[in-house]
Amino acid sequence: MNQTTAKTVLSGLILLLALGIPLWAQADDKKDETNLESVRKDIDKDTATVKAETRAQELAKQFKVDSGVVQGLHANKQGWGETTIELSMAQHLTQSNPKDYPTMTDALNKISAMRADKMGWGKIAKDLGFKLGPVVREARHVRNEMRKEARRERSEKNEKHERAEKGGERPDHAGRPDRPEHPGKPR
Repeated sequence: MNQTTAKTVLSGLILLLALGIPLWAQADDKKDETNLESVRKDIDKDTATVKAETRAQELAKQFKVDSGVVQGLHANKQGWGETTIELSMAQHLTQSNPKDYPTMTDALNKISAMRADKMGWGKIAKDLGFKLGPVVREARHVRNEMRKEARRERSEKNEKHERAEKGGERPDHAGRPDRPEHPGKPR
């Protein structure tokens, strides 16, 4: 009787683990999709005041594609966040499956077709055989790079504005005070 009870308990534990793992995996997938949506919204908000041509050039540079490709994606009624996610996903697809998708264009065409069929990012990733985690990381990286570039541009603009107010004059010593003379010390 003890052996039968032990087998039953062990079988129950195995069944519980087998059923529980897909639930954990689904929770991770939902978390990644939520994070991706959050990044999309951040990028859309951050790029609301940036010229489309400038943003297209930045994305083209980061994903090593022609800026016309980026502008084409954006022209399909996508925000900059969605464009960034699609480029991130295509880049990941070319890296994870170079045999079927040797170029970014091939990967973008496949992903665009799946989006046209009203598939979500999580479903697309699952159907193509990868997880969203790397795509989320790449989209966050792009968002952070865009923010750095925007800060740099603002600081350059402020610097030019301040110089114009001062009449274009620059201080001789960049704000350093002269050293006091020390008597008896040779100079």
